[in-house]
Amino acid sequence: MSIEAKLRQFTLIQRLLMGALLGLTALHALLFAPGWQPVPVSRLLTAALPLVVALCGLWRMSKVSARERPSWLWLSLALALWASGQIVEVLVSRSPAASNLTADPSEFFYILAAFPLLLAISSTAETESIASLFSLNLLQSLLAAGLTFVLLFRTPLPSQKASMEILYAVECGFLAIAATLRLVTWSTAEERRRVRMLCGVLWLYLPIELGMDYATLRWNLRAGTPLDLLWSVPFLFAGWRALTLPFDEPPEAAKRHRIRRKIFLLIESLCPLLITLGVFALAAMLVPRHPAIALAAMLLLLLIQGLHSGLIQLNYLLSQRQLLRQEEKLKETNLVLERLSWLDPLTGISNRRHFTTALDAEWKRATRRRAPLAILMIDVDYFKSVNDLHGHSYGDACLVRVANVLREELRGAADLLARFGGEEFILMLPETSSEDAAAVAERLRCATAQAAIVNRASHFHQRLTISIGVASSQPGIVMKPELLIDAADRALYDAKRRGRNCVSLWHAESEAEGTPASLHSRGVAAPHRT
Repeated sequence: MSIEAKLRQFTLIQRLLMGALLGLTALHALLFAPGWQPVPVSRLLTAALPLVVALCGLWRMSKVSARERPSWLWLSLALALWASGQIVEVLVSRSPAASNLTADPSEFFYILAAFPLLLAISSTAETESIASLFSLNLLQSLLAAGLTFVLLFRTPLPSQKASMEILYAVECGFLAIAATLRLVTWSTAEERRRVRMLCGVLWLYLPIELGMDYATLRWNLRAGTPLDLLWSVPFLFAGWRALTLPFDEPPEAAKRHRIRRKIFLLIESLCPLLITLGVFALAAMLVPRHPAIALAAMLLLLLIQGLHSGLIQLNYLLSQRQLLRQEEKLKETNLVLERLSWLDPLTGISNRRHFTTALDAEWKRATRRRAPLAILMIDVDYFKSVNDLHGHSYGDACLVRVANVLREELRGAADLLARFGGEEFILMLPETSSEDAAAVAERLRCATAQAAIVNRASHFHQRLTISIGVASSQPGIVMKPELLIDAADRALYDAKRRGRNCVSLWHAESEAEGTPASLHSRGVAAPHRT
């Protein structure tokens, strides 16, 4: 998207901030007209630009998610501290050098600005989500402020200007390298954009800082020249990116930018140590002159780091516990859904799918134990007439009552009743011989008739009745479960042919070992008519 297109999409606040960035830069450039001596004004404009960029960061902080906000807040604080250093140079130190390398109050703000910037770099997805870590990070920043004060104003440095140049070079180089390492550890699209912006700003700032320090120390470069505009380059870039970066979260960002290798996970886990390393370096510099203060600072750092690690570990354990609870709930939900998928929605008994699965398992068990297995195919008599005469709602109610009657008459724990389809039911009786299965079928038929369910189209006292086909098989007989169901269905057809409201039995007899069974039928109960 072109710059003009982006500007057209800006809100009023974005336009005001962008106008302030460009206006300050243009005004700063106009100061260097021939004959002017704009040293104080130049530094104040140099300070104003990062303050506006800090406002850009606060504006973006208000637009992103809660877990992304601390990093933008630390970045804005770092910019404000750097701008404070420029203002102090004008109001207090009045140094004419292009880069101030003397230990005055302005250096306090310049050095201190590095620590919020470190926090903006080192904050990761794991640490940003823990609110308590914000207080520990703030405590480390305050400790850094105290150590910086002691280092600058209570510890005379040999060859002070050269020492300050080395200090700034190490500080800027460390920040730039840390930001570069963070490029491989982002978790969200917003974090990736922020880290890329920080990396660009720091690598732009590093050569400017080193060049201005070198020119000041070696060539006695003074402020108030067009070279002062160089300080505005990284801040102008930071403000532009803060205002123009998109807010969307691409789908690929949710999957992470790459397969997380161990080295990337290690870098991410070590990122929170960056601020601790910076404070430790300050404490180490105080060891020769102030060993007691340095030791106390190191002990406090150890305590803070221990609390930091403990909070991360606690957050991890709580997350794992919550994850386990969610997994248990998910398993329970899946189990309920699985059970529901096994049930017939009308009658509440098993459906055909569940029956088929259970029959396959029971058939294998019966084969191993050489135990008989019986199948009862049950059909409601004159059910079409029930729907035609009484209506489909009454027909559904009749099916529910028949299912309840059949279920109440079951005795075996492994007996399985299912709705086979329409007005047909099927019953599996493990370890049941043909004679016992026929007895169960007769009991079910009688119980249904005694339930006195009205069916005015029935020839049996206008009561709803059932017909049952029974088939049983012994292990060793070459027969599949589907053939046993087919045998029961043929027996049911025989019961229907014989007048309904009766039981018909088909039993398998082996003609020869290893050959298919022959099927024979015999009536068990004669139909009862009015």
